[in-house]
Amino acid sequence: MKKMRNFLFLLSVVAVMLLTGCESVQSGHKGVEISWGGETNMQVVHPEGLNMGIHWLWDDLVEYDVREKTITEKFEFNDRNNMKTPVAVSIDYKLDGLKANVIHSSIGKEQLDAKIMTTLSSAAKQVIPQYSASELNLSKRDSAETQILAILVKEFPAFFVSCSRVRITDVDIPQGIADAAEATAKQAELNKLALSKGQEAENNYKAAEWDAKTKDVLSQPAMLKLKELEIEMTWAQKGVSKYGTNNVFGATSGILLNR
Repeated sequence: MKKMRNFLFLLSVVAVMLLTGCESVQSGHKGVEISWGGETNMQVVHPEGLNMGIHWLWDDLVEYDVREKTITEKFEFNDRNNMKTPVAVSIDYKLDGLKANVIHSSIGKEQLDAKIMTTLSSAAKQVIPQYSASELNLSKRDSAETQILAILVKEFPAFFVSCSRVRITDVDIPQGIADAAEATAKQAELNKLALSKGQEAENNYKAAEWDAKTKDVLSQPAMLKLKELEIEMTWAQKGVSKYGTNNVFGATSGILLNR
């Protein structure tokens, strides 16, 4: 009876160890086994799914995403016309899953990402200055993409990465052209404002000049005499003297005539 209890106890311990001694690898990933002392197991790359083994009680598992991924980076280079041109470059790339342990041992996760970005930047820097911004936007974008891809296809295998596609997703207006366009627009506004102010000043001057001439004419004796005659004609049209009706000059029956 005692032996049976010991056997059951031992069986339970083994079961617990088997259940806890396992590691899982996510879909689309590969697992790299790292020993308790930090050594990379160069004999095996673990596939996705559950990996059993008592050694997982002390060993670790590092996962590498081996699916095709896309990254987009923005750069600023001088184009063929020596104008600073912002460019966005996108690449599709993939790690060699069968070399995940080699990548981990010789490069490491963080350094791998840095190598990918450095190589992409270098390739773009070699190609972009060969073209003008307008060419990259209109007629020669495909040519530039092909050149960058050729460089990456050659360089990436050194760290067990392949590149399947390069796209120049955006080419902004060069800073020099943007500055010139902004300056032109501002100058046009200033010119328009100056023209408006000049026209206003000219109109004010003409109005003042006309007012002065009018006052000068009205102040002349001839003008005053004309005004006097206009008044006399008005009274005459009414049949009344300009001197009124109750006097010797305008009355129809004046006091001196005794009528």
